[in-house]
Amino acid sequence: MQLTGKVRDLSTQNKTLERTGIHQITFLERAIRGSADLLDKHRGKDSRSDPSSRPRFVQIADEIRSQIATGALKEHDILPSERSLSEQYDVSRMTGRRALEALETEGLVYSADRRGRFVSPQRLKYNVSNMVSFVRTAQADDVDLRIEVVETTETVADSRLAALFERPVGSAIIAYTRLFHSGGHPIFIETEYLVADRFPDFLQNDLRQSTTQILENSFATTASTGDIVIRMRGVQPDEAQLLSISTSHTVIELEQVIRDEAGVPFCFGNQVWRGEMAEFSAHTIVARRSADKD
Repeated sequence: MQLTGKVRDLSTQNKTLERTGIHQITFLERAIRGSADLLDKHRGKDSRSDPSSRPRFVQIADEIRSQIATGALKEHDILPSERSLSEQYDVSRMTGRRALEALETEGLVYSADRRGRFVSPQRLKYNVSNMVSFVRTAQADDVDLRIEVVETTETVADSRLAALFERPVGSAIIAYTRLFHSGGHPIFIETEYLVADRFPDFLQNDLRQSTTQILENSFATTASTGDIVIRMRGVQPDEAQLLSISTSHTVIELEQVIRDEAGVPFCFGNQVWRGEMAEFSAHTIVARRSADKD
C-alpha cells in the first residue's frame, strides 16, 4: 500500500511523465524492481549468512561470475534461465533477469536470440596501435579464425567515400563484406572499400585470407598508417542476423582509413564487433611541450 501511494504521489508531481506513456512505463518498472529487491532482501535475510547489504541480483551475479572464473561454467555453456534462477535462489524472476543482464553488460555473458544466455569466450585482443591487419596478426598467432565471404560488388563513391579517398564523387570503388568466426561463432562483420583503378581484378582473389597480404603480394601496396575511430552503437537488423544476436544488442564499430607509404588513402574498412568478443588496446605517446621540459 505504501509503494502504491509513493507511485501515485510522484506521478502527480511529475506531469511530464504523465504525458509520456513510455516514461510512465519506465518509472513504474523501476518502482516494481525496487519492490522486488526489497522482497528478495526480506526473503534472504534469515536464510543467507552473507552479511553484505548488496542487492540480491548483485549477489547472484557474483556467484555466477565465480563459477565462470573457476571453470565450473565453460565457454559457450548455457546459463540458467530467469525462471531457474528465481527458483534456485528464491527470488523474483525480475531479480534473476537483472543478474543475467549485469553479467551481459560486463561481457561475461552473451545472448543468442530465443536460445538463452551463454558464457562468453575469451576476448580476442586487438592492439590498434600495432596492427593495421587484424587477420594477418591473428593467423600468425594461431588464433582460431574462419572467414566467410558474404558479398562482393563494384560500385561508385558517394560523398563520404569520396572525401575519405580524396577522390571525386562517382569514382569507381570495389566493396566486399566478410563475416569472421572464432570457435564456431560469429565475432565481427567487416566491409572494406578499395579504389578500383589501383586494384584491377582484385575481386578475383580468394578473400578468405588477409587482404593486406593480397595487396602486398599482387599489387605491391603496403599499408603504412591507419586513421582509426571506435564507437559503440545499436546493431542493425541485418548485422544482428549475421552475428546471431538480438536486435537490442550493442555492438562496437571500428572504422579505419588505411594509407600507403606516400600517405595516399587506398582502403576504408568498417568492422562491427560483438562487444563481448573483443578487447581493444592502444599505445599512447605523450608529446611534452617545450615549457614542460624546462
